[in-house]
Amino acid sequence: MSTNQIKQMLSDIESELRQKIGAHPDIQAKLMDKHNYSLCELIEIMTQAHLCDNPLFFKLMQLDAACCQLDIGLYGVCSDCESEIEAELLVANPLEQRCLSCTSQYKREHRQELRLNH
Repeated sequence: MSTNQIKQMLSDIESELRQKIGAHPDIQAKLMDKHNYSLCELIEIMTQAHLCDNPLFFKLMQLDAACCQLDIGLYGVCSDCESEIEAELLVANPLEQRCLSCTSQYKREHRQELRLNH
């Protein structure tokens, strides 16, 4: 996949996310102040609105990470082991941050963490 194709996919995801976030009742009023919030500003607004557990927040964080990785030439590199993320994972989810092996490990650890917290 070319850099331009990746940029277009991330841009499409960003547009969709901005629409969904803009429709969220807890932050609609805040977003009316200004129309061109950066991803970092949107993350801060959602944090201030105590929406860090919202799935939109997680997706926004993944989008911000993917955009940063693309900017520095590390898009498609696993955030844990730094190996290449499998192409089929990136096709399925352009915001993927981990390779298959590290994703499995992360999910196992996260499940264990959830068990310990309950």
